[in-house]
Amino acid sequence: MRVIGMPCPHCSNTVRAIKSRTLSKMFKEITYRCTNEDCGHVFIAGLEVLRTVSLSATPDYGVKIPISQHARISALNQLSLNLSVA
Repeated sequence: MRVIGMPCPHCSNTVRAIKSRTLSKMFKEITYRCTNEDCGHVFIAGLEVLRTVSLSATPDYGVKIPISQHARISALNQLSLNLSVA
């Protein structure tokens, strides 16, 4: 599995994920280390679920994820198509 990366905020070099910790179904902390030995910066970044773009076929109703405008329009269009066929 590939972990989403970002450049080092100090020297802009590549960073490598060295560990991660899941805090909830919606949030994970990722510890990064800069690959530039002269910099050596180690930092923690957050990975957060922000919104749904395509609705799940197996939703967990205990998890509340905002629906993006794109997904909302798509779901309404699908619903109207289903109602017009019935």
